[in-house]
Amino acid sequence: MGADLCFFGGILSALLGSVLTASTWIVGADLHPLLRGLGTALLVLTIPLLILAGYCLDWMERKVKTHSKRKSP
Repeated sequence: MGADLCFFGGILSALLGSVLTASTWIVGADLHPLLRGLGTALLVLTIPLLILAGYCLDWMERKVKTHSKRKSP
């Protein structure tokens, strides 16, 4: 569940950050400096979220492998 949230959060963060950053090019960064900052923050947040999702997936896979080894004689 945590891996899913991080993965989809990372993808959503990248998409929303790109849209907000692109909108500052159209509207102008001087009119809405908050949009530019928020877009940049979301784009930067994408990488840690995807790394955390990968870590959670590896952790879940490792947990499944150790359980299957214990059950087999």
